[in-house]
Amino acid sequence: MLFFASCTYDYFEDETNYVVYAPKASSELMTDDYRIEDIHIYVYKETLQKQKTASYPFQENTRMKFGNFNFRLFPGSYLTYCFANTADIHFYDMETYQDAAFGLQESKSNEYRYPDSLALFSTELKPPVIDYPAPLKTDTAYFNKRYSGRICVAFEKLTKLNPFLTYSNISEVKIEATGTGTYQRLSLLTDSVNTRSSRYSSSDKVKVRSNLYEKPYGDYDFGIDGYFFPSINEEESGSTIPISLTLDFLDRNGVSIHAFSISVTETLHMNQTIYLGTDGLSTLVLEIGGPEQWDPEIVPGDDGGMGI
Repeated sequence: MLFFASCTYDYFEDETNYVVYAPKASSELMTDDYRIEDIHIYVYKETLQKQKTASYPFQENTRMKFGNFNFRLFPGSYLTYCFANTADIHFYDMETYQDAAFGLQESKSNEYRYPDSLALFSTELKPPVIDYPAPLKTDTAYFNKRYSGRICVAFEKLTKLNPFLTYSNISEVKIEATGTGTYQRLSLLTDSVNTRSSRYSSSDKVKVRSNLYEKPYGDYDFGIDGYFFPSINEEESGSTIPISLTLDFLDRNGVSIHAFSISVTETLHMNQTIYLGTDGLSTLVLEIGGPEQWDPEIVPGDDGGMGI
């Protein structure tokens, strides 16, 4: 269930003392390539103190038009969570910090699909301290880091498994993932290294949209990529749960040619890309220095390392 918080009582009559500035929501700076589609801002202590949402073109008021989202807060320490490009991402139990979460809408069948917007979904976490009286406190939400991690897989010598497994014969590679997250608790959304997602059930299966690339890297014949929630940790041991990818190769008529599974044992962090190479029998991690060494066209924006 999606909650929208009502405004708490402010003892400031007309005084804003906290601003979240989002340059990608400013009419002075926005372009077709530099903008966000929407923004959600949640300000917490133990419970939700303030909340704002807005959508492109951000014309609700003059301040918002220039990317400024204004708040009046009592003195104290807060946690501010900012989200952008949230299409098909659901927010749950947002009234209480320990319960607040976002993710895929829970399914009784345990079958899910990551939305296309996941590649652009971005988060910012700010810890403002408000004094009174004091100068205006401003935090900037750049939204230049993805929440999701990306997995790129390059294929070679697949014709040894099936002679029809060539780039020219394949229209799509369907991905079904297990061991990957289906929701994220805000209390576990800290930084890119330590953030871990969660799943509703160990039976959760997630379908992932993939792109198909010819000659993505070195001598590999073709490749795919997909976006995923950050890795999950085992509750008892704290170790990373491997992500299993079942790959189904479809021909130009949408008929399955061949399917096999690979395992991703590395921890997938926010705004990180893991590159793998496989011949369908064995899989290895590719030491690629940057996305431009894979295929520059798969990265429309910044992929400059982990971090929010």
